[in-house]
Amino acid sequence: MAQGLVWTVGFWCLFHGLGKLREGWLSSFAAGGVKMERAALERVVSLFRELEDTLAAGLIPAPSRWEAVQRLSAPWGVLAHESIQELRRQGGALLPTLGRLREFANHHREVLADAESRSSQAVVQAIACAGLVPLFAGMLYLLLPGIDAHLGLWAVVCALALSLAVFGAKWILRLAETARWASLPRGHRNGLLSVQCAGERFLALIRAGNPADIAWSKSCEWLATHSPELAAHWGYSLWTSEPVMVGEHPAILPLIDLGNALKKSAQVSLMEGRPCLERSEASLRAFRCEMKVRTDRELVLLPTRALKPLFLCVAPALMGMLGFGLWLSWLDQFGGNGGI
Repeated sequence: MAQGLVWTVGFWCLFHGLGKLREGWLSSFAAGGVKMERAALERVVSLFRELEDTLAAGLIPAPSRWEAVQRLSAPWGVLAHESIQELRRQGGALLPTLGRLREFANHHREVLADAESRSSQAVVQAIACAGLVPLFAGMLYLLLPGIDAHLGLWAVVCALALSLAVFGAKWILRLAETARWASLPRGHRNGLLSVQCAGERFLALIRAGNPADIAWSKSCEWLATHSPELAAHWGYSLWTSEPVMVGEHPAILPLIDLGNALKKSAQVSLMEGRPCLERSEASLRAFRCEMKVRTDRELVLLPTRALKPLFLCVAPALMGMLGFGLWLSWLDQFGGNGGI
């Protein structure tokens, strides 16, 4: 009875530790980074709205507020500071650019919040995967006779089952992270934000009075500092098209297509002698809608895809523990020690 109590307390401590693990490692892996980015975006939106309201009221923001723009988290600080400085040097209107940057940051914040809430089920499944094994092991220990006679073997089997369940939990968390990024490879996820920032930079340069070809080359130079591979796909010249390399991940193609759409809008506008702002803005809106649809599709498929780790990792761990526990109980009742 005393040993059973000790094992029960031990398994309870293990499960409690796994709960704390969620607050640390699992939380930072799955949701902590998203929450930090959302908090940073809230500061960005708040500052842009403050500047926009101040200018709309006919007042001049204090120099400290312009300096606060430069201190914003990347890439917002650099993008907003360079765009605003370019407009102020050329005497351009700041309100349209500030409004677009604020809407852009707010849209990105809403997308992150929606993706986090819709992937929370997968995070809960991952935590349950790691918590089921010690609970099930404790129940088998208390219910099946004979296990206490082979504590060493039972501990080894429980450790192996827990390792398999933790692997399944990490697998589910990776699936949730991939779904939140619309299946973009890890090395190209920063490009999702960088290409939109480059598009907004292109619009700001056009509003500042720069010719479309010069604005395009400057935007690509800005993109090259954050995502050189995508900048190479976009091409630094407005009149040349860079071929898409064979073997590129399909999820990267919309990021490349955005550059082609912006480039085409500028080309058509130059040939027609009309401004390209409306066409470029429409291209950015279409890109954001497409990425939202892709993310929604991945999040809808996430619960189904999460069943694979459950069946391949968690279920074998639980069934293996049950079978081994029954075997130990059978040995104790009918087979003696069985040479163990």
